[in-house]
Amino acid sequence: MDLFDAFNIKKNIKTLDADALRKMIMSEAKRVIHEAMLSEKANPEKVDPKRFPLKLSDAQTDPDPESKVTGGLDDGETDEDKIDAVKGTLPVGDLKPSQSSMDIKKACQFFIAALRKVTPFPNGPGGDLGAIITSDDHIMDGHHRWIATGMVDPSASVGGFIVDFPAKQMIAALNMITASLGEEGKAGTGGFDQFNEQGVAAMLDKLATEGTWSGKPEEILAALKEFTQSDSSDKDELVAAAAKKVAENLSELTLAVPNGFPERPDMPVISAKAGHLKQAINLLKTGAVDLNPPYAEPANESVSSEKNFLTERWERLAGLLE
Repeated sequence: MDLFDAFNIKKNIKTLDADALRKMIMSEAKRVIHEAMLSEKANPEKVDPKRFPLKLSDAQTDPDPESKVTGGLDDGETDEDKIDAVKGTLPVGDLKPSQSSMDIKKACQFFIAALRKVTPFPNGPGGDLGAIITSDDHIMDGHHRWIATGMVDPSASVGGFIVDFPAKQMIAALNMITASLGEEGKAGTGGFDQFNEQGVAAMLDKLATEGTWSGKPEEILAALKEFTQSDSSDKDELVAAAAKKVAENLSELTLAVPNGFPERPDMPVISAKAGHLKQAINLLKTGAVDLNPPYAEPANESVSSEKNFLTERWERLAGLLE
């Protein structure tokens, strides 16, 4: 069996270039992932924006967010709230941000780390974003690792938990989980308009002069020299060449979010380091998040005098999923 048979491609179509073939293969891979999500039952069209508002600040006004993120276990139905998730990878150029705020200094520091193959990129650009990727290809977190990978190589693959749920409804669900955790939103640090040749050059020049956590000045210049395949050792020339190449690579990324997405302070805060990502995935996969009707009754405040209601539920869920 050849690729034409494997992907059901008519053999009389025009010759595919490498980029078209890659997109066709990734489209088929996503279809297979979708079909693998056998327990997915939640319907995004039935998510009530009054129960699950899009903005974190609105979710934080809910008097009982815990019941929203655990009530699916008590609403009388077993499957209507489940959103399955699988670990997977996709080319960074195929993914889209969910937030417009981005710290160019942090992005350039990560870019240098990816070039030098140091933490958080021990194998170079790509790797696990430690984030959720939605069915419409938006990343819910890991934006600096995403853009740093794209700055180096927009064809490199990054990974995360791929969920069969669109971005807007997933943002709303994760914001309610964030509210239940008592987490505050993060301040914005600037937009994508910084990520042009001039902006990148200015930041790389600063880092190559002063050094940073991802490299000393001489290490940064050595990395830029290898990245640009330059014969020069002059700092200004290396920075200029690197910034030009980065700008070309960034032109292959989507550097915008759809209208209506919240600003950074109103976006979810789901930390993989703090264990919140694993908890959120468990809640989504078990159907604990009460996304679709019927809905559970609000939690009784007397459920526990010693433990937080949500903590008790997470302890229960811990026995269901690894």
